[in-house]
Amino acid sequence: MTLNPNAAGRAKYRGWKFWAILSLALVFSLACLLLYFLLVFHDFYDGVASYESAAVGSLRRINKLEGRYAVEHTREGFACELSLLRPTMQVSAADGLGEILLQGEQRGYKFKMVGCAAEPSGIVTRYQLVAVPIRPGRTGVRAFCTDQSGEVFYDPDASAAKCLASRNGLP
Repeated sequence: MTLNPNAAGRAKYRGWKFWAILSLALVFSLACLLLYFLLVFHDFYDGVASYESAAVGSLRRINKLEGRYAVEHTREGFACELSLLRPTMQVSAADGLGEILLQGEQRGYKFKMVGCAAEPSGIVTRYQLVAVPIRPGRTGVRAFCTDQSGEVFYDPDASAAKCLASRNGLP
């Protein structure tokens, strides 16, 4: 039996061509997968960061409003309801604080006053305010909280109770 020398060369050529096409398809698939993850998850994390940043900014603005309210209402102290802060508000409608003060929600976060305590004299000297994501993992990952000190704290598990208890300060 004699072997055709050209047949062996053609088989070798076909094997190389197969592996080259397979390698190119694999590289192309990996590039598409990488591009998909970059586009999808970049937007996801960028969105979460903007929601969280807005929540922290709103807590800081509400702290300022609480301070103003306490100065203007020396016999009452701090407000225990967000809606009471609305008359002291001197911000534009585009600021978005009106939405928080009326409905308790803004940009994926729910805001709530908790732990409001009055002294025996009737003057409220302490308050706590929490902001938790409405849809954890989508509109935010962390819960944020603050109190009359004005410092903002967070909890990585989006728990309002843990935020108030742990008092992890923002970096």
